[in-house]
Amino acid sequence: MDENKILAVIGRIHRSGNRFIERELKKHHIHGIAPSHGDILYQLFIREDITMNQLSSSIDKDKSTITALVDKLVRLDYVKREQDRTDGRIYRLSLTAKGRELQPIFEEVSAALLAAVYEGFDPEEKQQLIGLLERIRL
Repeated sequence: MDENKILAVIGRIHRSGNRFIERELKKHHIHGIAPSHGDILYQLFIREDITMNQLSSSIDKDKSTITALVDKLVRLDYVKREQDRTDGRIYRLSLTAKGRELQPIFEEVSAALLAAVYEGFDPEEKQQLIGLLERIRL
């Protein structure tokens, strides 16, 4: 067994997953959204609104990265950014009506991606795979 392959394999899976998501979004005529927007949109699907700090903590990305991603979602009219009423230093994010329309599409794409990832695995193998990957600490 080539123990040095693990990072290459994980990288290949990540790239393949991103290409899969991009293809599926194009099928739904969604343009301008990258897989990197998915974590942000998911957090907004499950919460009414969220601050930039909460978002940064939730998805484990630094604020400058999140700001650039959110800026694009705002330009595309999927997300709105509003100053907090009680603290002007805080910005709250929420989905627009157009952004909310993405939720069923993202759920469908996510289900299709997971089905492709786990194809050929029985339930025990899925749990074992998840457990092994969660043990990796960098």
